[in-house]
Parts: sequence; structure tokens; C-alpha cells
Amino acid sequence: MVMHDPALEHLYVAIGEPGVVCVIDTGALQLVETIPTEPGAHTIAVDTERHTVYALLPRSRGAAVQADH
Repeated sequence: MVMHDPALEHLYVAIGEPGVVCVIDTGALQLVETIPTEPGAHTIAVDTERHTVYALLPRSRGAAVQADH
């Protein structure tokens, strides 16, 4: 799944295997960081007002929350 925060110019790409969210700066076209989640986690949501990324964790039945800046 892919989500975008236009104010930060960040694109978030969830990759279920190995279980990461890649943060890409769309202005610079560079990888900012890779956030580990868990295998199978490929569903994300972005709160563009709070600049927060949520990843659903199917194995542990929870969610990972990451504030962006």
C-alpha cells in the first residue's frame, strides 16, 4: 500500500515481506528511512494533520504508530 503526506512531501510504501514501511522524500526523490513493522504488514494509514503513519500488524493483531517530522 502507498500513502502520501503532501505537507511533508513524504511517500510511505508498505512492503509486507520483509515487513517494513519505506519513507521517500518526493521532493528530493530519496529514501528517508525504512521503518521495521512485521512480516505481512502491508496495510497503512496516514494522518496528514498529525503527520503520523499507522501500520496494521496482522500477526500480533495490533498497530505500529510512527510520528513523522
